[in-house]
Formats: sequence, structure tokens, C-alpha cells
Amino acid sequence: MATLLTDRDPAPFGERNPDGSSRLLFISDHHRNAVPASLDRLGLPDDELGRHIGYDIGIEWAGNYLSDRFDAPMVHSCFSRLVIDCNRVPGGPGSMPEVADGTEVPGNWALTDAQREARRLEIFEPYHDAIRHRIHAMEADGRMPVVIGLHSFTPQLRDGGTWRPWEIGILWNEDERLARPLIEALREDLALSIGDNEPYSGRDSGVGFSLYAHPEARGLPHVAVEFRQDLIGDEAGARKWAEIFGNALEIALASITL
Repeated sequence: MATLLTDRDPAPFGERNPDGSSRLLFISDHHRNAVPASLDRLGLPDDELGRHIGYDIGIEWAGNYLSDRFDAPMVHSCFSRLVIDCNRVPGGPGSMPEVADGTEVPGNWALTDAQREARRLEIFEPYHDAIRHRIHAMEADGRMPVVIGLHSFTPQLRDGGTWRPWEIGILWNEDERLARPLIEALREDLALSIGDNEPYSGRDSGVGFSLYAHPEARGLPHVAVEFRQDLIGDEAGARKWAEIFGNALEIALASITL
């Protein structure tokens, strides 16, 4: 079996506040944009890896704020979504794209089965094992985890995409326990445009593996939140919009019985 990671690389996942007391668990599938040294940056320059195709811009700042504010554990990925997308079914569309929003990714061309399997075993599986471990630990402590997937979205795709007007989008599938009151709380501010399953749908399992595989499979309340990247592209902006979301999350959590 091909090996991928070496001692020059970061761990496949990281955690913040692992012993936090909250029932909230934040997960961040596209947190950073590292590439294993053995893959030579996938043949891409820094400016391409720094685009939205490489990771969720601004979400590390937003996630750190939310994890600290709520004293909540956060599990996050460390490698670029271009190496393997931790929110896609391995081997499925978008898992290891050869082209991403008009950018060719040479390091993903003509991958062998062994190369794909190495990325799954060394990056994807440890990250998802960490989420499972944290859920089990919280349940063992008598807490039913409420899982929040953290993401950000580009205002417009390079290849002719239309403008996406929402500042924040809430994604959900069948479980509306948290989604409905959260959307209502956010929409109390009439100046905001809040997406309900926009700019993506939580009902599309092809773009929402993590919530399907973990909280939905266990019957745990959950949503994904999407922040527009032009609003959270610096630390101050990320904190501002994470605070807006956090305020609404507090209201939503207080209004429901879980």
C-alpha cells in the first residue's frame, strides 16, 4: 500500500477545546489547505491553493471564536480539500478533483487505486475517526451532542456562476429541530439575507457526507452553517459574522427541547 504522510506533514486532523463542557460539537471539513510534502503542492501555486477550491476561507477564525465562546469541542481537518475532500464520499464526484472551478489540479491526474486509498486511509479516515471519538466521549459524559458543520462559500464561481446574495446559509435535511429556530432567529434581523438550504442543499448527500455519516446516522440534532467568504476573509470579519451566528444559535438552543 502506498504511503502518503511523513514527519514533514501535520497530523490529518486537529482539535480545539477537546474537553469543552458544551453539548455543542463543531466540525470543520475544509479548515486548512496543507498538502502532503510527497504530493509537491499538487502542482499548484500558492494563489490557487489559497482560493476557495483549496479550503474554506475564513472558517478557521470563525470556528475558533465559536469553539471558545461556547466552550465547545471542535474537530477540524488539516489538509486541503483538493487532496481529499473530507465532506465527500471517497471516490465519488469531487473527492479528489482533477479540475476545481476552472483550475486544473495536476497532482490529481490519473491517480492509481493505491494512491486514492492512501489518501483515504491516512487523511479521511483519521479525521472521521476523531469525530466519532469525540461524539462517543460526549455521550459517555451524559451529553447528547448537537453537531454544527462549519463551512464558507465563495460569493461567485469563476466559471460564470451567479452572485450568491446570502450572508449566511443554514443547511439541513430531515431533522429540523435546530434548523428551523436557527433560521428564524437569524431572520429576525431584516437587513440580513439568510439562506435556507442555500447556496447548497443539505438534502444532497453528495456534498454533505460528514453530517450524514455522524449526527444524522445517530439521530443527533445538527445543521451546517455556510458563511460567505468575502465577509469573513479577515479575522475581524470572521469574528463579526461568527458572533452574529453565535447569538442566533444561543436563541435557537434556548427555544427547543433536545
